[in-house]
Amino acid sequence: MVNPTPESLLNTFRRARNKAALAGFLALLLLFPGCGPRKYTYPADKVPGSIEEISRKDYNLVVKARVVGKTVGALLYVNSILDKDGQIPKDLNEKMGKLMQVVTRVALSTDLPLEYCLVVIRDRVHPHQLMITRSLEDSKRAYADVIGVEESINRTLFGQDKYELIKDAKSTFVLKDVRHEDFLTDQIVQRVRFNYSKDAKDELDKALLMMDGSFDTSTGQRVFRFSLIALKSEDPREMVLNVFKTVNRVLEGYKYADFDAVEIQDYLNRQKLVVDRNALFDYQKKKITDQEILDRFLTESQSIQEAFKLFGFSIPQSSNDNPDAAVAATAVP
Repeated sequence: MVNPTPESLLNTFRRARNKAALAGFLALLLLFPGCGPRKYTYPADKVPGSIEEISRKDYNLVVKARVVGKTVGALLYVNSILDKDGQIPKDLNEKMGKLMQVVTRVALSTDLPLEYCLVVIRDRVHPHQLMITRSLEDSKRAYADVIGVEESINRTLFGQDKYELIKDAKSTFVLKDVRHEDFLTDQIVQRVRFNYSKDAKDELDKALLMMDGSFDTSTGQRVFRFSLIALKSEDPREMVLNVFKTVNRVLEGYKYADFDAVEIQDYLNRQKLVVDRNALFDYQKKKITDQEILDRFLTESQSIQEAFKLFGFSIPQSSNDNPDAAVAATAVP
């Protein structure tokens, strides 16, 4: 079975907006009548049961729903996630759209303080699952035409991973509460990775960027940290600047200000950009230019060998004169 990537999921949904499959996902989310948050149709203790009942009665979907903290989610098993071409089938697009519609509809009409909706689609045969995460606030903005279809897609997280498949064992649905800072971090990484790979000619080109992100509070400060290795890129300074612009675009779009700094590490080119909150706000107000961001805040970073450890690579020490070049070569599939 072909293992889908977040970029392939994004590509699928972006193509869908120009095809009939749009009715299977985002159109369903954008077109159904929003339920006013002041009218609590679904009491807090009835939210999971309501999602399961509506999914079954309206769409013949047997799902398991649950609530953890401010997140409500639903799990659906299907016979196959991808078709023979490695794409998400049209009927699965529609099922995902309908299920997200139900989850969002209930979440908008309950007195339970919810902020995120999550839909998980699992393959019954292969231990793969797709995950779609949306902010309720983004859904409200989409219904009110405050954000368009393209931005709505950009604000939707598409992920995939593996789950534990145990023969004859009862399935479990472990739902984690979505933290706002993690949602923003994952969205930034997704946007950067898609922008980098959208013009790629093949899968090898797409694999030439590795990027990870986290919201770190371990030092007593609240810092967005991003690590990247781009084996095929434009001007290295331009690469870091483009990542910074994406970070700024997301944080500004959500009006998020509860952080101290943004850190971007480009390990291959040994450079690090650290911009504090006040400087970022000045940049948003056009008080600081792109060139000034680079000149003032871009510094030399550490060896890329440390970066490969972060991305799960075990790299032996090299005695060559240029060990980093040898390390970089091992990263190309």
